Amino acid sequence: MTYDIQRFAEYTGQMPGNTTYEVENLEQLWVYCRGNSTQLQHLVGYLPFELQDDVFVLGVGDYSTGPGWMDASVLLPVAFEGQTGGTYLFEYEDQHASVAMGRESWGYPKAFARVDMLRVDNRVSARVKDYDQPVFGVEATLDNSVDDSAWSHLSLYPQFQVRAVPEKNGPGFDSFDVVSRDPSVDYVAKSRRTGTADVSIGRIDIANGILGGEPLEVVTVLGAELLVGDYKSTAANGVPRVVKSFL
Repeated sequence: MTYDIQRFAEYTGQMPGNTTYEVENLEQLWVYCRGNSTQLQHLVGYLPFELQDDVFVLGVGDYSTGPGWMDASVLLPVAFEGQTGGTYLFEYEDQHASVAMGRESWGYPKAFARVDMLRVDNRVSARVKDYDQPVFGVEATLDNSVDDSAWSHLSLYPQFQVRAVPEKNGPGFDSFDVVSRDPSVDYVAKSRRTGTADVSIGRIDIANGILGGEPLEVVTVLGAELLVGDYKSTAANGVPRVVKSFL
């Protein structure tokens, strides 16, 4: 029989791995938290990366005016073979297609969750929920009362992720690649406000349970920033490329 394999992508609702997109005036709330270094080292031990700092980021982004989804994440500063960058340890989106693309095409550890962000004057509230289970929440006051000296040293780009394809009948993987992308190259910043924040963290490991029932610990909240800019995930810099294959 003659069969057009591209029809399978339509059947599954998959977005192609070379999907590019743009978001004008993207709003991103990043909250910088100092964590428990022992716990963070344990979590990064699941990955072929090295932890670079005990500061992590709780992020929420509104991509609804572009590809259509809301995004939330836990971002860690890491190094891979001597190059520093960031990795998404946990990530959540509210569209089935983007979750599937993230996990299957790009290797991001995405899970489906409801993500809400509300901005009123200088206050920003964000909530991430797995049905009725709170994942994390943020209440930020953006009055420029906090400088970025506690986190300006972090290198969070390029991004490094693992794309691993399980064996069809076995305990291992058919492929295990480290992929990288750097959308910051094409990002055009428009405004930035900093301030204080309170965070609450619930069941943040909803997709893998690697915390074993323990919460992700926050020793202290260092501050928050609301970034507004034009985001571009381009073919040159926004689509992940394989930088190392382990198999």
